Amino acid sequence: MKRIFLLFTVLVLVSCNLEENIAGFFQDNDEKSEIVVKLADSYLAGNFDIARDYFTQDGKHYFNNLEFDVDGIIDGYNSHSLIFEDIKHNDRKVYTGTFTDGTVETFHDFVWSATSIITGKEYYYPCHCRWVWDEDKIASTTCYVDPTAIFEEAAIYAETQN
Repeated sequence: MKRIFLLFTVLVLVSCNLEENIAGFFQDNDEKSEIVVKLADSYLAGNFDIARDYFTQDGKHYFNNLEFDVDGIIDGYNSHSLIFEDIKHNDRKVYTGTFTDGTVETFHDFVWSATSIITGKEYYYPCHCRWVWDEDKIASTTCYVDPTAIFEEAAIYAETQN
């Protein structure tokens, strides 16, 4: 019983302290979240070129730890539709955080799924993407996902092109 009381007391103290450290607010019905949904839907449709309208020209974009410029990330995402069909963002959640230091980031969480056009294998991977804003343009993106299937299927696709 003493342990339960101690745990309860610690939780109350920690939760009170968390309220003092609020760093901003989140929303999911704002214009920036809607733009990210639009961009995600264009990726799912197999043509991510519209991203050029929303990205800064000198932006840095990351697929895990691989860095790309605007053209590189767009070409990379467009190539997915050459390798996979029925690409989906399952259980998609998109929300934008506005922080007290002035930064604005949109977060995009989902389970990526697709079927390989070549092997027929089905894949499911949890994903987390961050879209960092500079005013009304996206200056940086980062997507974290297990790239194993994408790289394996891309290698098989490359072999078929020789």
